[in-house]
Amino acid sequence: MNEPTTQRRARGRPRGGRVVADRTQLLEAAAEVIRAQGPDATMDDIAAGATVTKPILYRTIGDKSALVSALSESLIDQIDRSVNTASRSASNPLEAFEAAIRGYVTAVDADRNLFLFVNSAAPGTDQFRRLVDRSAASMISVFSAARANVDLDPDGARTWAWAIVGALQVVTTMWLRDDDGDIDALVRDVSQLLWSGLGPTLGGRAGASARDLTPGA
Repeated sequence: MNEPTTQRRARGRPRGGRVVADRTQLLEAAAEVIRAQGPDATMDDIAAGATVTKPILYRTIGDKSALVSALSESLIDQIDRSVNTASRSASNPLEAFEAAIRGYVTAVDADRNLFLFVNSAAPGTDQFRRLVDRSAASMISVFSAARANVDLDPDGARTWAWAIVGALQVVTTMWLRDDDGDIDALVRDVSQLLWSGLGPTLGGRAGASARDLTPGA
């Protein structure tokens, strides 16, 4: 009778664990660990949750900054879908803008740990700049056209977009940290504050594309 063969465990494979080395699978596993353990989940936690070693995690995805960048892309796409769906049936500019804010907050609330994790980058870092640039991109395009329609310099669109991205990220982050569950009040207050500047300045012209006036993260 043949003797059973013993295969040596490959370097980097966890003993007795399920090996996940595909980038997409690792990102999904990382997101699940963050959702379950919270925004303070470490790379050790994520490697353990994905049942891989840290060398495999770093070789496949990169360091924490690379992980945040990759996860922020999918989160922004997720928030964009929520914003578009929420604002689609609005009948006037203010209603559309408020619906877009609600879509943003609702999506963030549904994936709060992941939002807090990807927004952990310090201002001034390349990672932070990439996140803001991606979040503001659609608004810059809309604001440029809207400002041109009322004889304002289109270059100011970037400042407006950055201001809204910053306002929503900070307000939503503090709202999540304090666990203040009144979404209706948050949406109403933020919408009124932001629209009080946008609406009169643009004469309601931004309403045609109001769903695009909300950042992804």
